[in-house]
Amino acid sequence: MKRRHSVLVSATLAMALVMSANQAHSEIKIGIAHSLSGPAASQGIPQKQAIEMAIPAEIGGEKVRIVALDDATDPSVAARNAKKLIEEEKVDIILGPTATPSAIAMAQIAAAAEVPIMPGAPVSLRDARDTWLFNVPPPPSKWIVPVAADMKRRGIKTVGFLGFSDAWGDICLAALKEQAEKLGLKIVAEERYARADTSVTGQVLKLLAAKPDAIFLGVSGTAGVLGNVAIVERGYNGPIYNSNGVFNGDFLTLGGKSLEGIYGTIGAIAIPDSLSDSEPRKAVVVDFLRKFDEKYGKGKADAISGFGYDAGLLASAAIEKALASAKPGTPEFRAAIAAEIRKLQRIPGTHSIYTYNDPTWPWGVGDDATFLVKVQKGKWVLAN
Repeated sequence: MKRRHSVLVSATLAMALVMSANQAHSEIKIGIAHSLSGPAASQGIPQKQAIEMAIPAEIGGEKVRIVALDDATDPSVAARNAKKLIEEEKVDIILGPTATPSAIAMAQIAAAAEVPIMPGAPVSLRDARDTWLFNVPPPPSKWIVPVAADMKRRGIKTVGFLGFSDAWGDICLAALKEQAEKLGLKIVAEERYARADTSVTGQVLKLLAAKPDAIFLGVSGTAGVLGNVAIVERGYNGPIYNSNGVFNGDFLTLGGKSLEGIYGTIGAIAIPDSLSDSEPRKAVVVDFLRKFDEKYGKGKADAISGFGYDAGLLASAAIEKALASAKPGTPEFRAAIAAEIRKLQRIPGTHSIYTYNDPTWPWGVGDDATFLVKVQKGKWVLAN
């Protein structure tokens, strides 16, 4: 009798383990890793919120579980988060992180583990590992195009640069130098500051002493307000251009009237009223703004949150198709997600129209990725 009972218990346990394993494999796990604290929190929080809004509770009949972690705007924390999501949580895809230094750290780990990652800041590892990277924010070579075109139109000859003393600053300066070489511009000053700095007086004085025709800032988020305001308060009258990293609501709120007239480059989300109804991005932007406003309050949606929303839409579309060839929680499923992202063609988002068909190009955008905009009466409007 005891032996029969033992056999029955063993059989029951075995069946439970099989059922548990099947349930584990049927659950889609998505890792979200953003800066929910630290200097880049004003970008990371809305990106996380928008991603969660874009991803449904079920995809293709399978339940979705989101695992969200905070990197505190610290690359070392971001690296630990990547390992936790991959090794412990065994996620099928990672969306994030927010800041470029953290994105570089996470991308290296995700690519080595062959887990697809959609960074919240543009990053490239410049080798075969880029196969696993799917950037939503456009690369500098694309977002700087409208800025360079405006400089050419104005007849700008000399440019001064002020940027962060980190990877984002490096990326922006490299983009400016590339355009300067093409247009025959001379960069007469290069100044840097840290995201956590409270004063840039010395850097701005050196910048203005060089008397540039225009100034370009390689900054992002609320930490980018400091540089812009300092330049304006010192009486600079030339055009002030920014990268696409400054487009969050807090940037305009904190900068106030000092930011009036500055320029930036951004996707469709910043100027929905300027778009024609035939522009495929307009409907996506309007729908996102409505849903985000309803949930988080009117005017809370911004360009940074739009990157998160686009990532969620693209990931969900690829995951649904990947389910036809592999089970969640497996290396095959992660590879299938990457393969399906590569098959997406001209998918409109709140920023750009995405196509990821080139495995050597970790971005999904073209020259139409961004528009030149400026601050007018406290809002971003189409510049030309």
